Amino acid sequence: MTQTVVITGGSSGIGLESARQFVRQGHRVVLCARDPEKLASARAQLHAEATEAGARVETHVLDVVDQQAVETLFERLGPIDVLVANAGICRQARLDDPHSDQVWKTTFDINVHGAYHCIKAAAKTMPEGARIVTVSSNLGKNARAGYEAYTASKHAVLGLTKSVALELASRQIRVNAVCPGWVNTPMAMADSAYTAEQQGQAPDEFRRRAIAQIPLGRMVEPGEVAALIAFLASDAASAITGQSYNVSNGEFFN
Repeated sequence: MTQTVVITGGSSGIGLESARQFVRQGHRVVLCARDPEKLASARAQLHAEATEAGARVETHVLDVVDQQAVETLFERLGPIDVLVANAGICRQARLDDPHSDQVWKTTFDINVHGAYHCIKAAAKTMPEGARIVTVSSNLGKNARAGYEAYTASKHAVLGLTKSVALELASRQIRVNAVCPGWVNTPMAMADSAYTAEQQGQAPDEFRRRAIAQIPLGRMVEPGEVAALIAFLASDAASAITGQSYNVSNGEFFN
């Protein structure tokens, strides 16, 4: 049966690869992101597979911080069978950074408030047995100096996930989270380049040393996270709700 799958932050990285998973299953996949050009590129990348699978791909420009825009779009889309709340940013700012307050506010607006807006709007019309998958982080269970805003926001996403799972359980709506480690995405590359600059290292050298500290010795690929998301949204995970799963090549075990 064709289902409606909404993916926020769907124009690249984990969101785009998640879309690919659901396209292959022949579903109606709705990609939401802020950048119309990136959305157009994402749709073009999925075109061949969508045609082959009989899937339908839609794109909508959406800022998840804008609650009214989220509610309007989700109401227009109709009942949502699967929501992947993936939109997020990663910013660094130590306490003494002059921009730390703005980083804190912006990070929470997108990572936490945005996820809340989408979950709340989707839940209004979700049918019994629908699924929600949130994208937290390994830093949603651990911490790193200078990542106060990101770490706290991703902890909050896990708290939101657990609470909503209990609230929606009576409707058989399952809600789970994935906690990626260092994933090979544009966001992660930008963050590592910034860190390398702050530490006075060449980006390639910084990444080499960072990867050497990961137990399996490599970064996570977006498709590996997407595969876990697809599993949690499938009938194979019908007994799983309120849980969070690391996909990190062994980086952190909490």
